Amino acid sequence: MTTIDAGPAWSAWTQITPVLTARAANAPYVRAQIPLSVAAGENGDFPSLRVVGADGREVPYALDPELQRAEDRAVPLIDVGFVPRRGTQGVVDLGTSGTVVDAVTVEVNAARESTFLEPVAIDASDDRRTWRVVRTDAIIYRVAQDAGRGNTTLTFPPTRSRWLRIRVPNPDIAFPLSGARAGSTTPLQPALVRVPVQPTERDDPANHEQSWTFALPVPTRTKAVTFTDGGAFYQRSVTIDLSPDGHTWGTVSSGWVSHYPEGGSQTTFSLAEVTTRYVRVTVRNENDSPVSGLRPTLLARPHAIVFARGDSDRLLAGNPSAAAPSYDLASRLSHERWHAADATLGPTVANAGYRDPRPIGERYPWLLTSALVAVAAALGFLALQTLRPVSR
Repeated sequence: MTTIDAGPAWSAWTQITPVLTARAANAPYVRAQIPLSVAAGENGDFPSLRVVGADGREVPYALDPELQRAEDRAVPLIDVGFVPRRGTQGVVDLGTSGTVVDAVTVEVNAARESTFLEPVAIDASDDRRTWRVVRTDAIIYRVAQDAGRGNTTLTFPPTRSRWLRIRVPNPDIAFPLSGARAGSTTPLQPALVRVPVQPTERDDPANHEQSWTFALPVPTRTKAVTFTDGGAFYQRSVTIDLSPDGHTWGTVSSGWVSHYPEGGSQTTFSLAEVTTRYVRVTVRNENDSPVSGLRPTLLARPHAIVFARGDSDRLLAGNPSAAAPSYDLASRLSHERWHAADATLGPTVANAGYRDPRPIGERYPWLLTSALVAVAAALGFLALQTLRPVSR
């Protein structure tokens, strides 16, 4: 299947993504994650996004409604401490019941740290002497300006181990871990995801700089930049710039990335969630050699929509002239108990019924130029005929 016809009412939309849900799922609503290929608006909405049923009728949706938490339980967080140059750690005691656990939500003192984005490593142990690494790439975050929303739930392969060691490797300041809850497999906000775009690298040996430019296929709201380093040890200054067109740039973040032999590291930058098309990451090496293996990756906060379950629902996008829709579903969901079946999405395909809605002059500007040239030529010919002497 290479194309789908969305119907005559949706001929101005270019792309269609089928929504796939389990037939046996007993839920009145469906939750689907918005693909990163759908352009984000300046205000964090998705102006061209529509949900359409099999009959072509528009289906109202709620953008990022409050997710339902799974049952969880408070667990002791002990031995919390900070070691300069290494970071903060605490140990979670899951008890002796042997219950399988695959997620822990850490609580953070918001009075001390209202906005943060930190990488986290997790180790497991049965005796608090021998530890095995279960995850090194988790990220927790919270944004005070976004009503304190974020995600501090750490997921990992299921374990029956009693002890979990939570490590926040920021080597410079103590991170205010204040508690923990086990069993929360559904966080209030989703974990950050990698933006699947490879940057173009340009090095400037004269100025001792390395820069990577990400050209995003559609406007995207990036949330963070994280670095991989191949195990090298270093400290470098970093500047992150954004641009809507690849020509005019503005700096949105600057600071340091580091990885030290004793274990401390800081390799993730939080960004203001701004809609952009281009991201440039610049590392300044000063008089040091470039760090072999140092590479940036963009992270974004995934967004989801919830809508009433139907048959053969589809997501439509790709109409730059569309205005963001307004539905009352989000308000209704906030006043009722609800649950939704998680959907997967099929491959995005072209709308076979697409018809460019722009006036013909905008679609084919060369026609207007040709017409003006033809008119100018005709007027010139008439002028010459008028000025030509009349033979007697």
